[in-house]
Amino acid sequence: MVFFSDSLHDEFASLILGFAPYGGGDVGEVQALALEVKAGDDGSFFDAFVRLARRRIEEGEAAAANGHPVSAHDCYLRAASLLGMAYHPLYGTPVDPRLVDAFHLQMDTFDRAMALLDPPGEKLEVPYEHTTQPAYFLRAPGHANEVRPVIIVGGGWDSTYVENYLGIGVAALRRGYHVLLHDGPGQGRLLVDEGLPLRHDWDKVVTPVVDAAFAIDVVDPDRIVYESWSLGGYFAPRVAAYEHRLAAMVADPGQLDVGVKFFELMKMFGLGPDAVAKLPAVAPEDEKSIMAAVEDKDNRSLRWKIVQRGYWTNGATDLPSYLTEMAKWKLEADEVAAIRCPTLVTAAESDMASSNAKDLYDALTCPKTFITFSDADGAGMHCEGLNRSMANRLIIDWLDETLHVHG
Repeated sequence: MVFFSDSLHDEFASLILGFAPYGGGDVGEVQALALEVKAGDDGSFFDAFVRLARRRIEEGEAAAANGHPVSAHDCYLRAASLLGMAYHPLYGTPVDPRLVDAFHLQMDTFDRAMALLDPPGEKLEVPYEHTTQPAYFLRAPGHANEVRPVIIVGGGWDSTYVENYLGIGVAALRRGYHVLLHDGPGQGRLLVDEGLPLRHDWDKVVTPVVDAAFAIDVVDPDRIVYESWSLGGYFAPRVAAYEHRLAAMVADPGQLDVGVKFFELMKMFGLGPDAVAKLPAVAPEDEKSIMAAVEDKDNRSLRWKIVQRGYWTNGATDLPSYLTEMAKWKLEADEVAAIRCPTLVTAAESDMASSNAKDLYDALTCPKTFITFSDADGAGMHCEGLNRSMANRLIIDWLDETLHVHG
């Protein structure tokens, strides 16, 4: 299903379609936006998505004023989702002020949506080094005061807890799990306002979040789960290797070595075996050749992933510094062996990020399960993006069985 002629725009818009079952947008809205956006024009994309988001905010305010809190919540949530997609094409440094403004509006709007949940979401600030991680604790509807399992929901490369709530949190709450959302460095406020990049030792990020979960009286300390998606498929096993208070972990998709995928990509740009063997070191002439391909205007998605998103979120300034950072993003054999909790590893059939998911699964010595999502089920893309409901069904069924959850 293609709505936008520009592949980068269509990629972002498809996320809205994936969130449709959970209130993040709908097909008609994406179709209307596609007619409004000028092909390949990131400013036009941003403006159109922000305009629609503001209309949803105004609709939500009117609904709230007229005593319709459910409708108001739905409008605010949809607006927050649209705002997140609006600024995606603007990623990069120097940070575009439009992105900053839209991000702040997104977070304010999401706060309004969370305040209208029943029970309302509880905003937290989790201590992290010299700052705090923004977080939300959400109680399972109908079980607000019951001690129940909690899923700590983390994100990936370019998500905030808005997208993580839509992609994972809503389904978990419906199934009776409490949910603890958090944004770490390189995500959300810590990236946009504080300039903190991602880090490969993600356990340092999540251990304070687990501490926060233990301090909440309705969290079952024996049934704490860490689940994250996209780049989070590397984060989750990294966390489980060092954080042994987890009762289960979900890596969606499992990732044993993130950097090697980028090194493999370098072969596509003509690097020979000797040059690849020397990575992350890159000869100046090879860097020039690679960057000419990356900067090709006909491959906007590649430029966005490496230069705009990659450099910004990973604190890199050029290709060598980016590849040097990516080389750190791998699990060593002793780290995989240290994972003790039951682990679910997923892979999507046509997703490059899933390329070493089976390698991770095979290396695990803990209780483990492997699920493959197929193209035939419409779930073979990255993070099962256009059939997220199927992924959530199977993942939460596994958690139910693993944690002995009943209703």
